[in-house]
Amino acid sequence: MNLDNVLITGASGLIGSPLVKKLLNKVNFIVGVDPIHKDLQQNYKHLKDINQEVSDIVKLLIKYNISKIIHVGGVSGPMLYNNKPDLIVQNNVIFTMRLIEASRIYGKIKRFIFCSSISAYGKLNESNTNEEYRMAPENLYGATKASCDMLLKMYAQNYGLDIMSLRLSTVYGYRRSTSCFINDMINSAINNRIINLPFKKDLCWPYVYVKDVVSCIEKCLIHSKKHSYDYNVSGPDFPSYQEILEQINLYVENSQVTFSNKNSFDERKLFSIEKIKNEIDWEPKYSIKQGIKDYFSNII
Repeated sequence: MNLDNVLITGASGLIGSPLVKKLLNKVNFIVGVDPIHKDLQQNYKHLKDINQEVSDIVKLLIKYNISKIIHVGGVSGPMLYNNKPDLIVQNNVIFTMRLIEASRIYGKIKRFIFCSSISAYGKLNESNTNEEYRMAPENLYGATKASCDMLLKMYAQNYGLDIMSLRLSTVYGYRRSTSCFINDMINSAINNRIINLPFKKDLCWPYVYVKDVVSCIEKCLIHSKKHSYDYNVSGPDFPSYQEILEQINLYVENSQVTFSNKNSFDERKLFSIEKIKNEIDWEPKYSIKQGIKDYFSNII
């Protein structure tokens, strides 16, 4: 067992919930922060709300003797709170900066893992790009991820903090509550509803299954060798939506999906994950076929 006490934000969400479950017997103690309540475990403390002043976060880190932080929480996609931009900035930028500043003052955080996003890059119209690719976000959500990514990098360089930023491609999984085309297609099929998709059937998209994200975070948490600051994280394949539909149809009969004759948004290419493979010795295991199979095994 790892003897670290770990703080996990977003502990009841798509990534945070299975992450807590996986780490419960592998670390000494977990403090989970999330507005949605989670059942208590013997070595788990759930906080529905915390005071977000830096001094209060420092007190929390001291109280629970936190040694590692996994920052998963925040507004989780560009489809949320577009009519409340201040809420996106408050959750994604201000809280992140207060958390890292509290970590700097506290002085005992051995690793800080930040879940960034492919949206920080903006348009990805080139294939196989690495972590040096320019950040040019196209929406406020992406801008918050890019700004935190760059600010945290300065904290790592200027203050010697051990920080890892994981730039996740589009995450799908059976616990996801926000809109995602894979989830929307599955839910419409299960409920015998028609769904009209605003793109062509041959559009490919970079997805990663939630269990791969969890295994990646765990691998980064325990990694003991030298590492870089930033890593791209994606699935092992680059499926078209036609291929995704074919996999869904293996489990649900008569899904009613129609595709458009044009794409209503820009195609997003698959970026390279060679860096995390080589440095952290992690690679994804869930192809779209395996991911959708596991998805259905958890909802049927």
